[in-house]
Amino acid sequence: MANVIGRRAYNTRSGRIIQNVLPKIILIDSDITQAGYLAFINRLRSRRTMQEKITWDVDEFSPITDTLSAAVSSTTQTTIPVSNPSYYVPGELWQNSRTGEVLQILSVNLGTSNLTVVRAVTALNSSGGTAAANMSSGDTLNKIAPAVSENSQRQVSRTTTPTEVYNYCQIFRKDLSMSDRQIKREFENDNELSYWTTKKTKEFRMDLDRQFLFGERARFTDTAGDDVTITGGIKPFITTNVLSVGGTLFKSVFDEFLVEKGLRYGSANKVMFASTNVILAMTQMLDTIASYDINVSGDKNVRIGVHVLHYMAPNGRDLLIVEDRNISEQWNGEAYIVDMTQLEKRVFTNNGRSGEFQLIRGTEDPDDKGNVDTFYADCGLTYGFEKSHAKLTNVEGGSYSVPVT
Repeated sequence: MANVIGRRAYNTRSGRIIQNVLPKIILIDSDITQAGYLAFINRLRSRRTMQEKITWDVDEFSPITDTLSAAVSSTTQTTIPVSNPSYYVPGELWQNSRTGEVLQILSVNLGTSNLTVVRAVTALNSSGGTAAANMSSGDTLNKIAPAVSENSQRQVSRTTTPTEVYNYCQIFRKDLSMSDRQIKREFENDNELSYWTTKKTKEFRMDLDRQFLFGERARFTDTAGDDVTITGGIKPFITTNVLSVGGTLFKSVFDEFLVEKGLRYGSANKVMFASTNVILAMTQMLDTIASYDINVSGDKNVRIGVHVLHYMAPNGRDLLIVEDRNISEQWNGEAYIVDMTQLEKRVFTNNGRSGEFQLIRGTEDPDDKGNVDTFYADCGLTYGFEKSHAKLTNVEGGSYSVPVT
């Protein structure tokens, strides 16, 4: 493929102008559905923004687990050192997951990171509950619920501060410039104008797919002194729930990752946009437990193999697996687990000017006998709660079981 800046010279395809040549143009990867991520994004609702910087707030429920920061070598000590004292509110019940002892919080000292508690409240007055026991540094405390006495005393209130997250809208533009003669040329199977319009439309959509996948958020001033904003993609956005496989993806490891991280937060059903190496790993991982109906009657419609569409995690949540050709070509061995309910397409639109994906025809200069059509969009994505997404990296293959060493 030869890349030419500007309008193509006449003799590049001049030999194909004769109508009886019957040229056969094969456009490699012409199936635009291979841009799987963009196909799903196009189904998202759009919401307009009236500035290029788009912000959203994320927040979580109050934490429900914490750890002891030091040992408590006594069954009567009521001062308990914890790692995060701000997690606790007087009147709440917390339980030591190792010993089973239930504590009631009386007061919290943020300065010393100590709690004052009632020990083993479920064992008081011969209630038959779990007795007090020595506690070790690092023991996990799990929040249960508030329990207060029969009075009008208010419970201390604790609030959280939402975290502001932001992205940018990006101006996408691709121009299709053709001379007057290119526009007038007719081929046996097509004409120049319709062919190049179709091709450039697909290229533009693939450009959008790559940016929304891999783009890094940025804002800078170009050499002409103009402001440029770049929208961030899903790949750099995911930083918390990441599984670096380092070769073979084992089913047990994958299941544990889904339960503990990949499918723990957000929606119960997510989409994994995967490269071919990850699809291969899934096939090899499931090969030993998959069953095949092999047709020997010669029915050409029967295919042998594992067609991965849905993966049911051990926690009952569902993972839809889709290949994206751009991930395969540029980041093979990676996959991005996306909670589509958290995504929203933001379009910079105001005063009758739309930033939606569009083809603007006839953008050439008034004295130009040729034609310029412009593909244009001014938009970005918001990703919601970062922990609701996950990422796999460095996948080369898969196996059902971990080999015995």
